[in-house]
Amino acid sequence: MKTRIKWLDLTKGITIFLVVIVHVIEGIYKTGKFPQYDGFSQFIMGILFTIVMPVFFALSGYTYRPINTFKKYGQSLYKKIISLGIPYIIFSIIYVCLQHVDQYVHQFNTWRDLMTIYTIPIGYLWFLYVLFFIYVLIGLMDISGVPALAQLVIYAIMFGYYIVTQANIPYGVSGLCMWTICFYIGYLIKYYSKILLHKTVIVISLMIIILSIVWQMVFISNWFNTNMMTKYDFVAKLASIVLFLPIFAHLKENNITNYFSKYGYYSLIIYLVHAPIASIARIIMLKVGISNYAILALLTLVISWYVSIGVIYVTTKNVYINMLFYPFQNLRKYGSQHN
Repeated sequence: MKTRIKWLDLTKGITIFLVVIVHVIEGIYKTGKFPQYDGFSQFIMGILFTIVMPVFFALSGYTYRPINTFKKYGQSLYKKIISLGIPYIIFSIIYVCLQHVDQYVHQFNTWRDLMTIYTIPIGYLWFLYVLFFIYVLIGLMDISGVPALAQLVIYAIMFGYYIVTQANIPYGVSGLCMWTICFYIGYLIKYYSKILLHKTVIVISLMIIILSIVWQMVFISNWFNTNMMTKYDFVAKLASIVLFLPIFAHLKENNITNYFSKYGYYSLIIYLVHAPIASIARIIMLKVGISNYAILALLTLVISWYVSIGVIYVTTKNVYINMLFYPFQNLRKYGSQHN
């Protein structure tokens, strides 16, 4: 049995909690019902969007193991197709079904959109879609014998090309160009931590993030409203990886860190279920007349987080629900029992 690295679970736990917060705030902001709080919502969204997705991709890179044979590459792709693909399809269906129960949503998806999820992901599930293609690309680079630093240069060129040109290319390709660099920075941190996580580099990263955010707030009108990377915010988002990974890695163990470590282990479940839960909770509370911004935000956050934890509990007790989130592990377990 593999020994889990506790600070990685802690980082996943804190990061997924920030994801829930930012999606709760974003959902309320996009209703347009609380214009007096737009400044606050924009600031929270801008700060958290700078952190969460770059760190998530970097964590996936940190745990990545290089592949050196075509056989291992094929096995790896099979595992990723099952472990990422099945939840991706199932929760795409669930998300669209819930939207059709009540169409009071910000970005409504039609049934036809389900037929094209192989080219364009639905909503927040884009992360699983892009992550799969990153594994495909980096695995190919590995079995082709491309050295690590050469790969970094290639991914940096891809990233620079997309950021500068904003080329009209397929979603999967644009996702690769945008996020592979974050994944690979996480991978390199594991092997070059003395350089990338040096105090000087961390301090410089903090200064870059602060200056970048201040500049965006002054000169870019919608700086806060992007879960992707743009030519205005990419520097801060890349710097956030180098800043926050060591911060989370060096947090002292206590009740709070243990709590987030516990749920960091189940971050995939929380990621998959929190968005529809938050949407349902917000819609219901608005319909029953909750019109106070702070109360709405707090209740939506609490409901989203604790219902997600409830799903985790049910998942650990029910093998069929567990299979929705961890299909590959369950199929492998089933196969070993019948061999």
